[in-house]
Amino acid sequence: MDYFTLNDGTKVPAIGFGTFKIKEESEMDLAIETALNAGYTYFDTAKFYENEELLGKYLKSYGKNRKDYQIATKVWPNAYSSDKAKESIEGSLKDLGVDYLDVALLHWYGDNFREAWKVLNDYKNQGIIKSIGVCNFSIDQMSELLKEGTLPVLDQLESHLHLQDKDTHEFLKENKILHQAWGPLAQGKSNLLHEDVLADLGEKYGKTPAQIALKWNIQRGVMVLVKSSHEERIYENIDLFDFNLSEDDMHALASLDKKERYSADPEDKEWLEKAANM
Repeated sequence: MDYFTLNDGTKVPAIGFGTFKIKEESEMDLAIETALNAGYTYFDTAKFYENEELLGKYLKSYGKNRKDYQIATKVWPNAYSSDKAKESIEGSLKDLGVDYLDVALLHWYGDNFREAWKVLNDYKNQGIIKSIGVCNFSIDQMSELLKEGTLPVLDQLESHLHLQDKDTHEFLKENKILHQAWGPLAQGKSNLLHEDVLADLGEKYGKTPAQIALKWNIQRGVMVLVKSSHEERIYENIDLFDFNLSEDDMHALASLDKKERYSADPEDKEWLEKAANM
């Protein structure tokens, strides 16, 4: 496993396990058992996913010590007032069955994000949250946040070979904020894994197109979050640390950038207003 060091000194693995849309008991059970056996130690959830209780249950059921894994969760924009943000964090702690969170994030930009950010800071100062950051913040939105004083440890963004977002990537790098990728395989919403260059490089390195795509992000300094409920894919996705892509191959993969987003745009005001009222 490779690791990244956050700006607060915390180490996180280069790959984490996402749980979006995993809501069934049997699916969560299989996914978490397989992920733990495969070597994943970072688990990403959110209040919005409505699966924190299941995740907490199955992380505990396999006999791992709490210090052996990291949990990240998120506060949804409809809970950005001070009281609701506290309620969200307390609810996450209770549902996950833990007494601290490794990472807590603001899920999207929202008008009251400053109130919620202050709450995250307060919990961090108490040691109940170890690290705090955001998801889906654009450069302009992150610039607003940076005026609040505390540097976020990461920004979790839709990031894949078709949406490389180089400007945001460089902005985060310059500010010592980890770029974390959700949907690094484009969530099956495109032909990404059928790109010829991925097939060619997969043959060259003895890896699958998905492994090549994930490794490209990691090598450019991006932590990736992968999600699957299929045992074979869970093992495949983490089998990335026995090879490195050459500089030429990194450039070849970078040529796949289409600047194409397959989910909501962080600056889509209509979406942000909808999220704030869900």
